[in-house]
Amino acid sequence: MDSLVSALSKLFTQAYEQGVADGRSQQAVDHKMIGRKDFYSEFGIKVDSFDKHYRDKEGFPKPEEDGKWYAPAVEKWLLNHQNLSN
Repeated sequence: MDSLVSALSKLFTQAYEQGVADGRSQQAVDHKMIGRKDFYSEFGIKVDSFDKHYRDKEGFPKPEEDGKWYAPAVEKWLLNHQNLSN
């Protein structure tokens, strides 16, 4: 019985360590820039809705000099400003 417990303990430890190693090897944030027309494919926001409701909203991330937005910043802003209704 002790050998079974020992073997399971070793197996679980190996699985945990492999999971940690796999997690560290994956990029956590997709560092990409998106243009106005990409808002629909990335976030489901049509260009006209983006221009009307988001683009100039206070606190919304500003585009870089090339006219593109940093996608992770936009995603974070959208998550922090979503309206939840029941």
